[in-house]
Order: sequence, then C-alpha cells, then structure tokens
Amino acid sequence: MNAIEATTCVDAWLQGCDYLLSRTKDDRRAYNVVLEIAQPLALPAGERAVVTLVDKFLASRGAQPINSVVNTIFPASLYQRHGSVGLAERYIAEVYPSLKRHRDWKWGTYAQRLFQRLDSHGTDIKPLETLIAKLRSQLALTGSQRAVYELGIVDPFLDIPIYDPEHDRNRPLGGPCLTHLSVKLAAEHRIMLTGFYRSHYYIQRALGNLLGLAHLQHFIATETGLAMGPLVCHSSMAQLELETGKWGKRDVAELIARARTMRQSAAA
Repeated sequence: MNAIEATTCVDAWLQGCDYLLSRTKDDRRAYNVVLEIAQPLALPAGERAVVTLVDKFLASRGAQPINSVVNTIFPASLYQRHGSVGLAERYIAEVYPSLKRHRDWKWGTYAQRLFQRLDSHGTDIKPLETLIAKLRSQLALTGSQRAVYELGIVDPFLDIPIYDPEHDRNRPLGGPCLTHLSVKLAAEHRIMLTGFYRSHYYIQRALGNLLGLAHLQHFIATETGLAMGPLVCHSSMAQLELETGKWGKRDVAELIARARTMRQSAAA
C-alpha cells in the first residue's frame, strides 16, 4: 500500500502520478494507493493552471474534459448557480442526458444514482437527500453518531448504491469504478468523505474524480452547516493508462513534468 498525504486535489494527483511513474516494473500500475487531502476545495492560481493544462491535454486527444468527469460525481456549477432547490431535477434534465450518451457512462453516472433511484417496488427514493436528513437529525442530538453515513451497496433502501449488484454484476467493462462512499462526522463537526475505487485511471479520470468528490463533500457540509475535513481516495488499483493513438509514455511523462513545473513556479 502507498499512502500519500497532500494539501490539495492537484497536489494529491501529482504525487500519485509521480509514484505511478516510478512503477516501471508494474507497467505504471499500483494497488491500494490511498490519497488523503487536507484542503479538498483549495485551488490556488498555479493549480487552476494545472487543471487547465490537463483539460487541454485530454480535449486535444478526444478524451472527456475534466468538467464532464466532475459532473459524473456532482454538478458543482449547477449547485453554485441555483443552490440545492431543484438541483437533482436540473441535473437529470440538463446534464445527465449528454453524459449518458458517452460510451463510458451507458450505465449511468454516480450523481444520477446519488440523486434518484427506484427501489424494487418502483418507488422513487432520493439517497443523497436522505443521507443529509440523517445527518441533520443526528446533529440535533446530544451524542451524534459519527459513522452511520455510508453511501454504498449495503442496502439500496438505506444507502446509496454507487455499485449496484443487480445491474452491474455482469458488466465485463464500462461499469462504475467508484464503488463506495463513506461519510464521517469527525471532531469539531467536520465532514470527512472517503471514496473507494475498484480501478482508477489517473490520466483520464483521477483529477476530475478528486475535484468531483471535493464538490460532493462541500455540498454535504454546506447543506448540514458543517465544516469540511479531509477527503480520502482509496484506489484499489491505480494506473497511468496509455491510450493507443492518443497518448503514449512520453506524452504522459511530459504532461506530469509540465504540471509539476507549473505548480512549483506559481508557488515560488
């Protein structure tokens, strides 16, 4: 296992990339890479430039832009513009249809599963809304429970089924990589969020995933009146993937080197 402590999402992504670059014997692949990010929403100027750099790299090679990856987890721009009222409905109507047309998300998106699910009786349930209501009710008690806020696959009537065994178990490829989310109420009323990935592509997805998780964490914290604590991302398998005809080893190494130089220059 490799545990990485970072200040920001960009810092965590770069440290993770550096580690994977060193894994030459394992084809730049590693198991159980754990990132702990102290300030998930922090994005100084130099790090915004890194996000733009990676976004341009992906767009120029026909990959999904970072904002689309963020929106698969949480529609941050919709929330910033409209707040929580009608957020789920707007996402399902305005954002989700275009994302679902992409071959990687034929199964749906994480945000869609967080906002709206049907139980076995066809009843509409809203898992994320239910979780926030649970947090609010616990905060009203003298001894709040700290570890009963799982967003996973245990019970689709109580929790958020990111990985849905009923629909996902037979997918050989193209299913959800984020399989579980765990929310913790930490000391000093801070919200902690942990995401578990069964597989994690660091070039196409990881930076957007981290930013999306940070915005989801911010949403939960804001809607419950709590402060944000650390964000943890556990990648059961992480890799610096190569895409034939789009980018190779040299392209990946150059991208990471440019991103690190850009961040360091801005901090100097």
